[in-house]
Amino acid sequence: MKIPLFLLLLCCSIPASANHQPDAEWSWHVVSSGGDESRLSIYRGEQLHGIYDVDCDLSDAREGERSDDYASINLVKPDSSPTGLLVISCNVGAHSRQIVVIDLAASVRHPLFSATGSYTATWDLQDGELWIGYDEPCDTGPTLECPDGYATIFVPYPGPGAD
Repeated sequence: MKIPLFLLLLCCSIPASANHQPDAEWSWHVVSSGGDESRLSIYRGEQLHGIYDVDCDLSDAREGERSDDYASINLVKPDSSPTGLLVISCNVGAHSRQIVVIDLAASVRHPLFSATGSYTATWDLQDGELWIGYDEPCDTGPTLECPDGYATIFVPYPGPGAD
């Protein structure tokens, strides 16, 4: 007995529950997720804005809540991006954490920023600016200045020299 192709594809990806809300200014829907990749459709009202591929598992994505235990998707409006940014926080691999930023005003249909921390990655809105923090191994390994061997880097989005 032959298994139809769509059943085989369904077994290889985990669809998440829809969060698309036609009456909202912006909403999203995880089309597929599994392993270390997901596909996300983003809507402005009832119109499809675009479909984006991200390199992490969004099967447990929640809106608004941030935790290292699951993925989150948040609409953030810093002073530099009044249309808004979709900020995605998710786990990658066994212990890494990633932040992905999708600029909703950009004409390209792919994330414009991504940072992966060895163990942590976080974001915060401070004084109207989006700041992203992630850890990376210290060049020197564990030292008095870097006791656990990892240092946290904080960068503003979109970063220096970005258009």
